[in-house]
Amino acid sequence: MMPMVKFFVGNGVLARPGTGVATVLLGLFLLLTLTVHLRAWQRVDWQVLHITQALLPRAVDVPFSLLSLIGSAEVTGSIFLILLWRARASRRLPLLLAFGGATLIELAGKTVVYQPLTPHEFLRYVPLVPLLSSRIHPGFAYPSGHALRAAFLGLVLAEMLLSSRMHRATKIVLGGLLLAFEVVMLVSRVYLAEHWCTDVVGGVLLGAAGALLALHNEIHLRGAKLFDNL
Repeated sequence: MMPMVKFFVGNGVLARPGTGVATVLLGLFLLLTLTVHLRAWQRVDWQVLHITQALLPRAVDVPFSLLSLIGSAEVTGSIFLILLWRARASRRLPLLLAFGGATLIELAGKTVVYQPLTPHEFLRYVPLVPLLSSRIHPGFAYPSGHALRAAFLGLVLAEMLLSSRMHRATKIVLGGLLLAFEVVMLVSRVYLAEHWCTDVVGGVLLGAAGALLALHNEIHLRGAKLFDNL
């Protein structure tokens, strides 16, 4: 017998903006995607790259490269599975669908959106650990998968933090650290010349939209007890 499925709107702290904000973010993502494909932001991308690399010292090459490792598909995928396990049962399927769907859109964008990779001579990435995902090159650069996953997981973690029973001061400190990590992660994408600025913005828009959609909706699978016995 097929399990019965029940959909309803979530009531978490970050779920309140709901599908309205997510829809706006998706609209901005589509608009940015079109203009990136038309090469409308080429000059801005170059300027942001030059400014970022000029302002930051080469001493950050290794720490920022470590962030590349942390933001890889392998590491963030493992973090996502842990968060999925920790999430309420009704949140698991929306999170899985949103994260998987956003990843498929990312791969599609890197296949069809004409956004050439950054020139090799500007790369400042220091290889630390060989990863399988680093060998996958769909062809183009847009959007940034690191930015997508950082935005998605960051919002999910923020929701869990805000909904927890921790002391308010602890929430503020941890929230500040999470925000700082997110900002440094996004800046590192441009500094290392692994992505253009528009790639990062597109990834953030897509990841944030996916996270808000997942947090706004809950799905009860009556008769299905995925992870419940773990």
